[in-house]
Amino acid sequence: MHRRKLISEGFKGFGGLIRQAVQETKQARRDEAKPVNGPADLFRPPGALPEHDFLNACTKCNDCMDACPHGVIYKHFDTYSTANLTPVLSPSCMPCEMCEDTPCVTACEEGALVLEENEKPKIGIARIYIDHCLTWTGEAECTSCEELCPLPEKAIAADSQGRMRVKANLCDGCGHCTSHCPIGPDAIEIVALSNERTQPTD
Repeated sequence: MHRRKLISEGFKGFGGLIRQAVQETKQARRDEAKPVNGPADLFRPPGALPEHDFLNACTKCNDCMDACPHGVIYKHFDTYSTANLTPVLSPSCMPCEMCEDTPCVTACEEGALVLEENEKPKIGIARIYIDHCLTWTGEAECTSCEELCPLPEKAIAADSQGRMRVKANLCDGCGHCTSHCPIGPDAIEIVALSNERTQPTD
């Protein structure tokens, strides 16, 4: 009887090992079959070509990163993405200074970053979230985003009721507004140009 119990327990343990091995094999196959995704809502350096063309042109050489005097361009890391190791920015965390001489564009010899004469770079757009912005909730008067906008014509300004609104035709997505907002990205965030979320921008 004791021997039979040992054999039974041995089969149970062996069965558990088999089930575990099967699960691990299935997971490995799922990982292998996982598609190589295209990038989603990535911020590219100024002058970047449309994403498909950019990925075809970019050689991941780091020249734009090395040329950036403010160190805001860095590598994107995602082994399952076609954008892996390509240059990106995070304007909500590290604002882009939109240098007048655009050294990142000049450094790109492959033509992944291109600006026509007199063309103003645009890496994203600011979005105001009215549920959190102080000027929309009425909790306090606030003009930090307007004051910190580096554009002379101001891409963010208060409307007749004192509520901040983004001028979409002027905003270049530099990120200075959200990086200095007392509420932060919950109230105003820079979103990629491909992002379809909309909030008051007129």
